[in-house]
Amino acid sequence: MSSIWQDIRLAVRLYVRHPLFTIVVLAVLALAIGVNSAIFSVVNAVLLRALPYPRPFELVAIAQVSSGGSAAPSPISPPNYFDLRDEARSFAGIAAYWSPSVSIAGAGIEPEKVLAATCSADLFRVLGINPAAGRAFAANDDVPGAARVAILGYGLWQRRFGGAADAIGRDLMLDGLPTRIVGVMPRGFEFPTAGTEMWLPLRLSRTQPPNPAIRVERYREYRILNVVARLATSITASQAQSEMERLGSRLAREYPDANRLATFTVVPLHDTVVGSVRPALLLLAAAVGCVLLVACANVGGLMLVRASRRTREVTIRMALGAGRARLARQMITESLVIAFAGGALALVVSAWTLRVFVRLAPADIPRLDDVRIDGGVAAFTFLLATATGLLFGVAPAFQIRAHRLHDALAASGRALVAGAGQRARQLLVVAEIALSMMLTVGAVLLVQSLARLQRVDTGFSGSSVLIVDRIELPRGRASAPASAAFFEGLIARLRDLPGVESAAVTLGLPLDPRARFFVDDSTFSIAGEPPQPIGQRPSAPVHVIGPDYFSTIRVAITRGRAFDERDRGNAPGVAIINESMARRFWPNQDPIGRRITHDLAIVPGQPTTREIVGVVGDIRHFGLEQAAEPQIFLPHAQMPWPSMAVVLRTPLDPARIAAGVREAVWSVDSTIPVPPPRPMDDVVAAAVGQPRFRAWLLGIFAAMAIVLAMTGLYGTMAYAAQQRSREIALRIALGATPAQATAPLVRQGLMLAAAGTIAGLGGAAIVARALRAMLFGVAANDPATYVAAPLLLAAVAALACYLPARRARRVDPIAAINADV
Repeated sequence: MSSIWQDIRLAVRLYVRHPLFTIVVLAVLALAIGVNSAIFSVVNAVLLRALPYPRPFELVAIAQVSSGGSAAPSPISPPNYFDLRDEARSFAGIAAYWSPSVSIAGAGIEPEKVLAATCSADLFRVLGINPAAGRAFAANDDVPGAARVAILGYGLWQRRFGGAADAIGRDLMLDGLPTRIVGVMPRGFEFPTAGTEMWLPLRLSRTQPPNPAIRVERYREYRILNVVARLATSITASQAQSEMERLGSRLAREYPDANRLATFTVVPLHDTVVGSVRPALLLLAAAVGCVLLVACANVGGLMLVRASRRTREVTIRMALGAGRARLARQMITESLVIAFAGGALALVVSAWTLRVFVRLAPADIPRLDDVRIDGGVAAFTFLLATATGLLFGVAPAFQIRAHRLHDALAASGRALVAGAGQRARQLLVVAEIALSMMLTVGAVLLVQSLARLQRVDTGFSGSSVLIVDRIELPRGRASAPASAAFFEGLIARLRDLPGVESAAVTLGLPLDPRARFFVDDSTFSIAGEPPQPIGQRPSAPVHVIGPDYFSTIRVAITRGRAFDERDRGNAPGVAIINESMARRFWPNQDPIGRRITHDLAIVPGQPTTREIVGVVGDIRHFGLEQAAEPQIFLPHAQMPWPSMAVVLRTPLDPARIAAGVREAVWSVDSTIPVPPPRPMDDVVAAAVGQPRFRAWLLGIFAAMAIVLAMTGLYGTMAYAAQQRSREIALRIALGATPAQATAPLVRQGLMLAAAGTIAGLGGAAIVARALRAMLFGVAANDPATYVAAPLLLAAVAALACYLPARRARRVDPIAAINADV
């Protein structure tokens, strides 16, 4: 133990004696280990940390999927859910939920909209979580017609009631209806998504749809429920999957219209929470791992140079009887000492990096609030520092072990620049450049993909448009006539606000991630064509909009007209379609005047046969990556909906218009919460949030790797120039030009860069294949990328080789020849 402390003290003295070397190494290690620790803290919180429920490995999600695997998993209809709940034997419990928002109002308080989960009574039992106060839902709370009850989240309980115990048993006005508070959930419980603050019972029927407009025979197509289950004891997920496939086959046979070619899938609940961001986070973790390897190679090269300059010391110690193993241990100890110091600084870098990460991260990364520097991250940091110290300390240690005493004595104290030490430094430089090339190709591909995504024509203009999302009538006063009258009056008031050029309502905002929830697909038939069974009819999303919607967001009417005052509720049914629908169903024809009948209705008896009166340009409604698809637009007056988003064209900023919007809404109903207006450009920006995030971070990591790799190449060439200064001086003295004298040195550096680039291109092809699913408009084998990335590295490598050569040319030949080198 005393010899170890002696090695540590010696290492500290040596580092203090060479402050510049120490600062450089500490900076490289702190940066590389710090960014790795920061990304690990994110991966740990989002991907690795178990869900905060008892025995979380037993929790699974059940979804309905196409048996051909062509469609993403979808929610399950209430009848299918009831069948699964009653017949499945692989689960200890099955629960269902969906996530609406609800409005809270009451005397003396400003109305507020909160995110709720409408769930089956046994959800909390399945999750294994009990209320912190009050009770959970009982079975008789979850039946149609039961008394309205609610369970509050801890934060809402504190905010609305100050944590008072007597809040349980009191009534809240939810969506205009009195609702009894029966419990409060524990602090931090936010299932199913962050921000959930209230839970309400589903109160669904097995046979009777909740909306009377939905025909009973179509109830199994009403897919609204997310399903979570807990595996029974000794049952594996694969066994549960087999049972779900058997039940799916039976339901497909019995109800072919609703379940044709469909089955059910069982996946860990954790995967449904983090599945969408897993590839991006794993990509970033791999990228920072490459940065760390580059840093290790960089520091390893510096350590090799340092070790070669200590040949005199090693020679004397070996002559005095020190064994090679003892000297190698000293080298490894020195590496570990500076690695631990770099690890301590890395915690500071990690905390700073994490703040930047959270600021840059898109809002749809789950569990981001759980990301923090904790004991686990600190332990990971120092384990990483240990591994790093061993990694870059091995090469100098083996260089010492490879020395032979008579060779060291023959060197007369000069550095041993030839042989294994020199080859090791060159291999490290090649490895650095290869890793940098891999990251650079990946970053260039993602940047190109982002650029092309941002150039996609959305089909509308969000500039100078504000959105208010969403304004919702209380459910107790949300009849179709009331909804039509309310939004017609609201839009009239908003148009009169100073600075507002136009205003309109829409059921689903373009590029809003929730658009698929608000905008329903509907099968339809075309007048004059042979009738088809429901399961074989074409379908299209049905949008509900108000007059002036297209002019407000600048969508061109290419044929026919827009909706106007003629299209009232008692007028003949009309529709507008987009260009994609016109091309698909009426190629080389004019669809104006044609009639379609859609199967979607909101209230019983509502007309569904409509005349096409206009055609509009295509809108990328559900994502920039998705090509425009057939869409049907209906006037709000003819299909009133009680929850609508508002779009306003105005040059004013959101803060100046907010008060006027609130006053316009509250002049009709003071119990309606009014979200603050925000620019529509924010929605468009959010649509590229994850691609931008990936491109930015991978670009930053690639730049770090390039800087480190070129620093390593520069250091190797600078050291080689120093060792070959006598040779260069002799060449100049014999008549060679400075450029000719240093050409072998530059050529050596460029050969190293070329070897690293060629090796990196092979790895880059693997990286590109892994990125394929994240690319838009650019192929994984894009030729321009495989030309641009090597040219970029070649230019930087040429600079890294030129600078030491230029410095070597300035050495006085006489002084160099006479120097003891």
